[in-house]
Amino acid sequence: MSEPRLPTERGQSGAVLTTSSPKTVDSSQAPDFQHVTVLRDAVTQAVVTAAAGRETALVVDCTLGGGGHAEAILQAVPHAHVLGLDRDLSAIAAASARLAAFGPRFRAVHTPFGQLATVLRDLQIADATAIVADLGVSSHQFDTAERGFSLRHDGPLDMRMDTSTGLTLAERLATVTVEDLADVLYEYGDIRRSIGTARIVLQSVQEGADTTAKLAQRLSARLVRDRNVHPATLVFQALRIWVNSELDELEALLRDAPGLLQEGGALAVISFHSGEDRMVKQMMRAAAPKKYGAFMRGKPQAAGDEEVQDNPRARSARLRVLWRKREDAPMDVADEDED
Repeated sequence: MSEPRLPTERGQSGAVLTTSSPKTVDSSQAPDFQHVTVLRDAVTQAVVTAAAGRETALVVDCTLGGGGHAEAILQAVPHAHVLGLDRDLSAIAAASARLAAFGPRFRAVHTPFGQLATVLRDLQIADATAIVADLGVSSHQFDTAERGFSLRHDGPLDMRMDTSTGLTLAERLATVTVEDLADVLYEYGDIRRSIGTARIVLQSVQEGADTTAKLAQRLSARLVRDRNVHPATLVFQALRIWVNSELDELEALLRDAPGLLQEGGALAVISFHSGEDRMVKQMMRAAAPKKYGAFMRGKPQAAGDEEVQDNPRARSARLRVLWRKREDAPMDVADEDED
């Protein structure tokens, strides 16, 4: 496989393609991007296996973030090129600075990962050796108050992954109905008393809860606390997924990715909550072995005790890997599991 040809301006999808020093982003943002890579070794090993025996390999990191997975892959697979996708311009800047030493082996695209198929088509890339996606919100996004993701850091009601486009959380809450918001809370946060919770959210905003801390305080006062979990945790999760159309993007990725793998290639997806993992599991089972000659094995891989101790946010991470069958290999089938 030849090295991917990367346009310097825009593809037909409108995605901005950058080199290791993107002109569209202030590179001074890069040193402040802090994120601990989750399940790095497990993801890297899957890519190493997929790339074995090939003269060159193309890996698509669909959630580039700070570049942790991409860096590990580029170090472990000297013949690999990594194409990184991210909708967050600060992540593009940080990863591009971090990975500059790899030169033309790394390129970045400013786009949501649901556009994977369109991006590869624009770049005239037929398929990939491995496709990687870490569905978690980065530590940088949680810890940057002005992004509006965190319960701990007071910021505006924003929550957009891509601050260059789309409606903020505040703008969405200004027009949504109680019934529609209840659906969001139920579907994306597994919140059973969704109608009552939706009323509390909208009343709180109407009464002046115009920052994340104020909204979290109102929710904490009026919702039942579940053990050591802040009452607003699942509400904030659901609102974030809604603002960023995360499950719609995930559905598009899971629909297209199996058909974009080379023979023997791997799709590795890390999920962090039950709705995401359920979608990943169902897609992988549907793809194995009917349409793509693919297979998955066993239960998802979780972070070990040592990793969780070092990075508590890894506690809920689950890694599933789908393998595209090689023509000269026997067909495997998806193993059933109970989770």
